[in-house]
Amino acid sequence: MARFVVVDTAEELAWIGEIELLLGNGSNLLAPDTGLPGTVVRLGGEFRALDVVEEEGESVVIRAGAGLHNSVLLSRLDKLDLGGLGCLAGVPGTVGGAVAMNAGTALGEIADRLVAIEGWIEGRSLHLSRQELHMSYRHGDIPPGLVVTAAFLRASRDAVAAERERVAQHLQRRKATQPLELPSCGSVFRNPPGDHAGRLVESVGLKGHAIGGARISERHGNFIVNGGGATALDVMRCIRLAWDTVYRETGVRLVPEVRVVGQWPPELWPLPP
Repeated sequence: MARFVVVDTAEELAWIGEIELLLGNGSNLLAPDTGLPGTVVRLGGEFRALDVVEEEGESVVIRAGAGLHNSVLLSRLDKLDLGGLGCLAGVPGTVGGAVAMNAGTALGEIADRLVAIEGWIEGRSLHLSRQELHMSYRHGDIPPGLVVTAAFLRASRDAVAAERERVAQHLQRRKATQPLELPSCGSVFRNPPGDHAGRLVESVGLKGHAIGGARISERHGNFIVNGGGATALDVMRCIRLAWDTVYRETGVRLVPEVRVVGQWPPELWPLPP
């Protein structure tokens, strides 16, 4: 990349100019080995704050900076004896990234708890309510060019202990079924309606298949792990192999969940529509 900048304030963000990529935690991102040509920005400082902005009975609205890591958000809510955001348990990344892709788990998705977002676009701030965003499965409907700087989320003081128990059970299942001990670019494909991407990849015999240092996980077919020395190109070749094989043998056109940026060989990316 030509320039990597950590931005701590709104004033600094306004100064940056054109942004090639807004980087959260990079948890569900794949960039080429050659890098990116422009400015890559990560939000820090005031963009990692958390504040309670409204309380009404058991309902509490918080303002979470887009650069705040999901795990830190949940830890801070726990200390405040607040629940409601258990859907983000085990989701690596930041609040901004979670909003951008409508992240979630079996416990729900962030759209269920989102009240509004704040952002920065074309030199001005912008506030959008949840109703103005046509969010769907793994899609946040963020306007092109908008840098999300904060999310207003509805937390709760009700049934916090019960949610903690559900979260603990969810994390145990996740640890048992996903290759969390190895680096990866996260879930590669969205689950198609009525099925699971990992099951489809397994059904065509690709679990454990390796290209270079990358391989389709033996534990979960929707993860491509770095077994040592993998390049981004190795990972991309595994992605394309999985997509082509699943389509050829089942007729299902898997939709990528991983965010792919930069330039790639045209025979590998983009995937067919």
